Amino acid sequence: MKKAFTIAVAIILIGALLAGCNVSKGLSANLEYAKGKVSDFAHYERRNNAKFADGIFNKANLAAMMITKDSTDEDYEKIAKNLSLDSLTVADETRTVVGSYPAGEKDKNLKDIEDKSVFAGIVRNIADKQMTDPVYNADDNTYSLMAGVKRTDGTGVVIIGLKTDEYADVNGDNLAEKCGNNMIVVKDNAVVSSTVPGVVKADALDIINLTADDLKKESISFSSDGKSYTAKVATEGDYTIICAEPK
Repeated sequence: MKKAFTIAVAIILIGALLAGCNVSKGLSANLEYAKGKVSDFAHYERRNNAKFADGIFNKANLAAMMITKDSTDEDYEKIAKNLSLDSLTVADETRTVVGSYPAGEKDKNLKDIEDKSVFAGIVRNIADKQMTDPVYNADDNTYSLMAGVKRTDGTGVVIIGLKTDEYADVNGDNLAEKCGNNMIVVKDNAVVSSTVPGVVKADALDIINLTADDLKKESISFSSDGKSYTAKVATEGDYTIICAEPK
């Protein structure tokens, strides 16, 4: 009886050790996969930024080509809807708005329109084109931005406003999703992307009681949203990857 009990305990212990080994191997494999995804993202980061900006400016230029001096409020609305724009504003060489969608900005000066005054520089030939920093909308996971280009006659400015979900591919917002479940991608000690419940973009590391020194370790433990995790850590360029597994 004693011998049978000893064998049973040994089997349980061996099973536990093998399970732990499998978890470790799983984390290591997941981490290597994530490193590849982050490496690809970092390698093409500048190119993707340029490609995204080109797409936005191309849309602004297309709007400019569709507008004429005889365009009516109805024309502005039609152009905006055809190009999936939230707003469309055109100002002349004196920075005076000659047409807009939604209507209501006509005859105003750009310098008096708070969110569009920054584009007055295009009218003054300080810049040929300009784009605002995308602003994240947590309610629908999109980004709002505006972009301005010169009118087709080389005077004034055409300003478009829109929402897009494509910027997530540019700034790494969906990078953790591409890496897998229970992943956190960090840059400059702030969360870039996460698939760990309770950890979201722009969170500081202290939300899960981690420090910059913890990211220098190969293995760490932390808790989030009522769950405890073990994790492996790796650095890829300017990014740190936390590959976690619930305990």
